[in-house]
Amino acid sequence: MAILDEIVDWTDNKNQFWRMTVDTLIRKNNLDATDLQFLKNICKDEHGLLKFNYIPADFNTLRTFIQNASGTTDISLVGIKDIENISALSHTTELEFAPAGLTLIYGDNGSGKSSYASVLKHVCATRGIRPVIHPNLFYPAAVLADKKANVFFSKAGNVECVSLINTNIDRPDLRAVNIFDTSSANHYVEGEDEIAFIPHGIDLLDKFANALKYIENTLIEEKQKLSLQRFDFSVLQLNQASPSHTFVTGINSNTTREQLTVNSDWDENKEARLLVLDEEIQKLRSTDPQNKARTNTEFMRRLTTLRNYFANLETELFADETLQKIKETVNNYITSSNSLKVSSEAIFSDLPLNGVGSATWKQLWESARKFYNESKQKESFPDPNAHCPLCLQSLDADSKQRFENFEEFVKNDLQKQFDKAKSAYEGELATLNALDFSTDAYEPTILEIESIVQGYRISQQDYISALQTYHQYLIDLFQDEELIEDIELPVIQVNAKSMINALLLKLGEENKVLLTESIADRLTVLETERSNLQDEKKLYTFRPKAYREVLRLKRIKSLDTAIGKCNTRSLTTLSNNLTQTHVTQLLKDAFKNELNALGFRNIRVEAETRGARGKQYHFLKLGENNASNAALKDILSEGEHRCIALATFLAELSLSEHKSAVVFDDPVSSLDHKWRNKIAGRIASEAAVRQVVVLTHDISFLMMIQEHADKQNVPIVVNSLTRNKQETGIILNNPPWDAMSTSKRIGVLKDQQQKMAKLEKSETEEVLRPKIQTLYGRLRETWERFIEEVFLNDTIKRFGREVQTQRLSKVVDLTVEDYNKVEQNMSKCSTYMVGHDSAGELNEEIPSAQEFLDDVVTLEAYVKEIRKRRN
Repeated sequence: MAILDEIVDWTDNKNQFWRMTVDTLIRKNNLDATDLQFLKNICKDEHGLLKFNYIPADFNTLRTFIQNASGTTDISLVGIKDIENISALSHTTELEFAPAGLTLIYGDNGSGKSSYASVLKHVCATRGIRPVIHPNLFYPAAVLADKKANVFFSKAGNVECVSLINTNIDRPDLRAVNIFDTSSANHYVEGEDEIAFIPHGIDLLDKFANALKYIENTLIEEKQKLSLQRFDFSVLQLNQASPSHTFVTGINSNTTREQLTVNSDWDENKEARLLVLDEEIQKLRSTDPQNKARTNTEFMRRLTTLRNYFANLETELFADETLQKIKETVNNYITSSNSLKVSSEAIFSDLPLNGVGSATWKQLWESARKFYNESKQKESFPDPNAHCPLCLQSLDADSKQRFENFEEFVKNDLQKQFDKAKSAYEGELATLNALDFSTDAYEPTILEIESIVQGYRISQQDYISALQTYHQYLIDLFQDEELIEDIELPVIQVNAKSMINALLLKLGEENKVLLTESIADRLTVLETERSNLQDEKKLYTFRPKAYREVLRLKRIKSLDTAIGKCNTRSLTTLSNNLTQTHVTQLLKDAFKNELNALGFRNIRVEAETRGARGKQYHFLKLGENNASNAALKDILSEGEHRCIALATFLAELSLSEHKSAVVFDDPVSSLDHKWRNKIAGRIASEAAVRQVVVLTHDISFLMMIQEHADKQNVPIVVNSLTRNKQETGIILNNPPWDAMSTSKRIGVLKDQQQKMAKLEKSETEEVLRPKIQTLYGRLRETWERFIEEVFLNDTIKRFGREVQTQRLSKVVDLTVEDYNKVEQNMSKCSTYMVGHDSAGELNEEIPSAQEFLDDVVTLEAYVKEIRKRRN
């Protein structure tokens, strides 16, 4: 895998964030939510945003991993067995694959086919999304159990095994086996305006770019939240001309604590000077006619502060964002609590004590852990082979199992979800409880308002009372611990905030008149000095909040730097360079050859290249002269789209250095008959050079592949899957009935006759009648297959696309006796089969199992007679 080696070399001198991303992608092929969070933490750690401990990427071991995963030895699949807790798959069944040629596995919906495919998609290579592997829902305890399977394969003549536990594999060998399905086809056929495919190895750069974009978005979101927490220095009401205001305006991420201390210094001398200035200015203002305007302005500032206090209470209580957050927090807490309760009851239901699994019990468990680990001086709790840390007695088998169950419960994902939801619940409730409805700090302002607006205090009390009532309503929503459908809005009859706004408007209009007179020049110097001192004192009072603002700005700067590390421009350049080096004309030629092999000749398609955000596209466009800007998606049918995806898949395979197995999971869906047949033929021809496994629920497609395999002399094994009430994936070592030949159907009918013969000894005629009717229906279908396959020498086939007239040469031997024999036996089958209403006297007695066997043997002998006659 030269491309992977070059990606590793290119990343080797990059930051740990990028190195760890490449390491994880190469080892896992995809990144889940846990991986993305892990990588984001590394990014934040590198920029001082988080203290995060992790083991740095070791590119030497990564190169070894690539070498082991990219060997050129052919690998073929042997089988899947040792299945545990994967959907409803039988744990005793072994799915085997033919060592060469074509293995067809047919399964109807619900037979377990998709579950087997899911196992293969987790251990083999696929461009598509690896499906979720579900536990066995028939067994409730399976939710907490591991999902396991062993996939056996042949490599260099040796049978080896890859173990799958949940979504993890113990070795990467089967990454050399490729899977084609609907999901991977969508990866090849990508986008709305073009059809794109990404060469193997370069597709990691696409996933790398997507990871960078995701982490970039989460960092931007964190930055946006920090931006909303900006400290509003306007609450200090600083004079815009003062040095303090100038300093505050210039605060940024480079501001130091020392600079803040110098600009917010305060001592006794400054306090004394401020008192002197107050006295001098008061004396001068007593004769100033504009004193009232200044008094009004100061009063308006106090009114604005009180008004903002009320506005903040309303926001914290019934803003849309607040109510939505409360609803989500309470509902998440209740949902996770119920889930945890169900889980804990399942684990601890048979214990002799109540309360096991509760918060008090967990505290006892963690105390026992701490004591045990300190006594052993290592992290080994719980150790089922040691003594109980509480009673110091030896543990029997049940106690050891109970210890393991306890530890599994503590570490369970449901517990983590509950802890997270509970933390959010308690935090949101604490925020509500922390709301302060006291207006004592504003009492002087309230007295001033009361002197102007009669009855204001009572109106304010009613307003505060309404807010407190609604506050209690919200707290009750938390304490009721019930799911919230909707949150009612408060009913406020009198709004004190609106009354203050009206007063502010009135005072503003009054000041427009008062301020027409200028302030005496002799007050300017004194008031400027006093204003500067007052501002310096205010800044001194708010110094802790100001420093928190400095820290916020520094964090935003670090976030900006981290966001810059998520830029994908260099990834796009690397993708372009790798494409120029590795995606040669060979791939384009192979792609065209595959299109020709699939009969894609109606329109001319040309390959082009473009790169964007670390993603390299090799897309196709119409090559017709009058195509203009027409998009392929508007021209091609669904079958043509799938044809192009398959051509891309096979083109890449043709350039690989090995001939390892390939798996096709329902490679066709609702495609038209033309493309289904061409794809069937191409898959059959691929089975001539490598092991091919096809899983399908489409009986006509299965028969098409059988037909092509027979024509091309490709070895083929056809198996089918069935299920019982609680198990799926049960192997039937024969094709589905509709795909069976005459001889195989005869064999099945003989087996069923033996079962019928046993039933005759114990069952009544009412029980036997529908069973023998079903058997005669199957026998009639076998006669019909005989007519196609033997009687008419395959001249016409069901699901066939042609009439092979050259095969009629052997049909001329048929006589009237032959026709009569067929008619006689078909008529008898019709008489007894389900769906034919017979005369009353025929219902008096049904054929015996022996008579049915005689009828089957008649057909078997007749088949031999016809074939012997024509040879």
